[in-house]
Amino acid sequence: MSYSRDVGREFVRRWQRRQRRRGKLRGTLKFVILKLLSELPRHGYDLMRVARDLGWAAGPGSVYPLLNWLESEGYVTSRQEGERRTYEITEKGRTFLGDRAKDIAAFFDAATATTEEEPVDRLEDALERLSAAVEQLGESAKPETIARVTDMLDRSRKEIYTLLAQE
Repeated sequence: MSYSRDVGREFVRRWQRRQRRRGKLRGTLKFVILKLLSELPRHGYDLMRVARDLGWAAGPGSVYPLLNWLESEGYVTSRQEGERRTYEITEKGRTFLGDRAKDIAAFFDAATATTEEEPVDRLEDALERLSAAVEQLGESAKPETIARVTDMLDRSRKEIYTLLAQE
């Protein structure tokens, strides 16, 4: 077995362990999105930001296809507002969410319960959040912004090595 395959399997095992510990189950992001939309209409980036803040992996590759599916099923509607598309839950979406309210409430309670995390888990979570923020730059970011973020990351890397040298 190759080194990269071993590293990949270890990454998947760690990810699965974190997901089980957090109570996050596959296919639940649609309920997170519907619950957020039941509170107020939101655009895709706002949904990703709030879902990430709640601890769900919610990038454009998962959120936008899911929003398209929810819209095709009639659970949400969307409208163009300037450069952004705003999504809103429909009555059918509220019914769908309401029909599963008991199961969803238990899921959200378990998923958002605070548990004592190991320091390494907190570090990995922070790295995931940092990575998600950097990924938001994309190809459309201004060269000046990319340069500033690159400088910030380089300074942070140097500070980490300085800390490690002092241990």
